[in-house]
Amino acid sequence: MVPDNKDANIYGSRLLRCQRLMSQREIDILFLAPGPNMYYLSGFLEEPSERLLALIVPQSGDPLFIVPELYEQQVRTFSWVDKLICWKDSQDPNAVLSSTMGQVAAKRPTIAVDSRMWSRFLLMLLTLAPDSRYLDAGLVMNPLRIKKTPEEIALMSRSAEIADAVFTETAKECKEGMTERQLSAKLVNELRRLGADSVGYEPVASSGPNAALPHYRSGDRKLQRGDLVVMDYGCLYRGYNSDITRTVAVGGCDNERKKAYSVVRSAQEKAYEAALEGVEAQSVDKTAREIIEAAGYGQFFVHRTGHGIGLEIHEEPYIVAGNSMRLDEGMAFSVEPGIYVPGHYGVRIEDIVVIQAGRARRLNNCTRELITI
Repeated sequence: MVPDNKDANIYGSRLLRCQRLMSQREIDILFLAPGPNMYYLSGFLEEPSERLLALIVPQSGDPLFIVPELYEQQVRTFSWVDKLICWKDSQDPNAVLSSTMGQVAAKRPTIAVDSRMWSRFLLMLLTLAPDSRYLDAGLVMNPLRIKKTPEEIALMSRSAEIADAVFTETAKECKEGMTERQLSAKLVNELRRLGADSVGYEPVASSGPNAALPHYRSGDRKLQRGDLVVMDYGCLYRGYNSDITRTVAVGGCDNERKKAYSVVRSAQEKAYEAALEGVEAQSVDKTAREIIEAAGYGQFFVHRTGHGIGLEIHEEPYIVAGNSMRLDEGMAFSVEPGIYVPGHYGVRIEDIVVIQAGRARRLNNCTRELITI
């Protein structure tokens, strides 16, 4: 996955805001591993590996890459960062890191380290600079990434559109006798066919009693008449995630399951309406939870109402009791209450929303009504 361009204005602005926060928090060096934070500041996206690949951002001045030789041309092509220190497989990465840190760091610097970094590289840093002060890079990166720009929202909207279209197509072919594994494979195939760069995570396709397991991994159970089937999936589009959950009925369902679905549908709608600029994240969770509890299903709502989303599938803000963070313009997150009755059934409805013009706007727009297949 690569960015469309190397727009120096976008990345230059991000760098300036990053270094401003570093100064405020008295952080000398930001040490980022392959992943969302590196992508956000440099435009280069890669998965972590056993080779040392890092983006080092000083409190002032230009950032630099430590790059394995086999990645050199990719970094030069897809990142705006000009300063590269390349190393060969025949070299000792400890020596490369030691030399680099000696060039960019004062004695006993405060180093903010990416939480996604492999422990072997953190141990290298700790050995090289044992007297340094170490912090979580999230102190800088989370505030930068939590409010999405119009450009980011446009990419997330496209990612959500793909997810919506996948549900519409998959619902046409979802049928009694299909296995959960076949349904999961159908979701993956449709995501790729309809324009996703990759699958965001392993889809959840759970049926009947398995649907009472919120993060169940699809198995060989066949969809049966009377089942509720939960489909939870998402994709990546130019680095940005979508995440959607819909629940369907196989050949109709009984009144108890219809009631549970109706309660979740109401809780999801009211929570969406409660997601306003300036309100605390926990108040959105409370709105959904009160509706489910009033209907007698409180003990069966076992997770938070939502999570932030963007370059990562789960990031701030978290829509959960105890989180007093106030929602603000540009924040994107899921609204996904659920009811899970062990051994019987589960229901979840999830949309991604973004705060714009003072209130939530849904990025997912496919039906939230109970479909019978």
